[in-house]
Amino acid sequence: MCAITFIRVVNRILFSSVDIGSMKGRLYNTGRMLLLTLLMTACSSGGDGTTAVFQLAVSIDGPGSGLVYSSPGGIDCGNDCAEDLLQNTVVVLTASPASGSSFAGWGGDCSGSDNCTLTMDASKTVTASFVEYSVDCSSVASYQPGPGLTPEFTPAAVPTMTSVIMLHGKTAFPYDPYLTTFYTALSDAGYDVVAPYLPWRNTDWDGSMCEAMNYIDLLVQQEAARGHAVIVAGHSMGAAHALIYAVTMPAADVKAIVVLAPGHFPQLEMPLLTLFFPTVADNINSSIARAESMVASGIGDTEDTFDTLLPDLNNPLLQISATANDYLSYHALDQYPDVNDVLPPIKLPVLWLAGEDDELTNLYNMSILASRITSPNSDYQLVPGDHINMVSDTGTPVSAWLTTLGL
Repeated sequence: MCAITFIRVVNRILFSSVDIGSMKGRLYNTGRMLLLTLLMTACSSGGDGTTAVFQLAVSIDGPGSGLVYSSPGGIDCGNDCAEDLLQNTVVVLTASPASGSSFAGWGGDCSGSDNCTLTMDASKTVTASFVEYSVDCSSVASYQPGPGLTPEFTPAAVPTMTSVIMLHGKTAFPYDPYLTTFYTALSDAGYDVVAPYLPWRNTDWDGSMCEAMNYIDLLVQQEAARGHAVIVAGHSMGAAHALIYAVTMPAADVKAIVVLAPGHFPQLEMPLLTLFFPTVADNINSSIARAESMVASGIGDTEDTFDTLLPDLNNPLLQISATANDYLSYHALDQYPDVNDVLPPIKLPVLWLAGEDDELTNLYNMSILASRITSPNSDYQLVPGDHINMVSDTGTPVSAWLTTLGL
């Protein structure tokens, strides 16, 4: 074993590429010879258990993608996935999922999903598994709107086999005039429209993000039970949640996603606020910290008042009432899905409509965001209007796009 390791290390030393000058080169070569002498001495002595060298080999598996790094350095896999290390070296491996993927766990000589710590007392092999990013809300109950808050229903002007589930924006209601104009346009084009009351209506938020996802899924199942194909659409914060719903492994009855002026992307907003609007960022971070403190104190289900963002640079803050747990599900960066992870794994076709005069269009650089969706038949379009009134003019482009999909 020592002879094989000796040959491997000698080859690394002799044939490594280094840019050296004359004096630097003599010192470097002297160092090489000293290292070779030490290695030869270790092997010829039969080894005392402290100078043996073992190989650490890492491989990457699964439908997702990512990299694995080691500390001390050496492993940088995908590029360098094997290193020879002195016996008893302690190595920590870190998995770094690519955007649109998540780390599923270790295999081989490591297990679990935390950083992997190995002591090199023998040759070791480790597999890192990455999967495509998804949002799993299976352990959470479905949202239940209050009494009398059944979804608003606008039937198609003619019998149809396709339903659009339309998710309203932050602090809105499903019957707001700019939304009902959109429903009428879809109805005239031959679509049933189901417009539910969602947890983020008005300023009283009464459900978590996962509860909302499960409620959307329940509505999908109800429409599918009628024999309908289903499109999940949304405006502003509702549009952000339509995109999130697309990576919850939705039923095959969901045929497409439509988003109008999507908003509420905390991972994009907070760095911009910190840089350009630090006072606003401080308010949001203070609300998050207070909610986290309430959860840590065992009162996460107690309702309180917190700050959220509005798509208005002149008046960006709004106070809402919510439990600490519900508030964090929409605002804590380690809980709310990152749009950078959400977009790449979407498999459904997505129509993304942005308002020409909407401040969020430039703030989020929406054309770049939308380009990260690579599913077939997806499209990005600019339409007239600001964040709100653009909705009234989107019935025609939405129905035209759905027609191209045969819906």
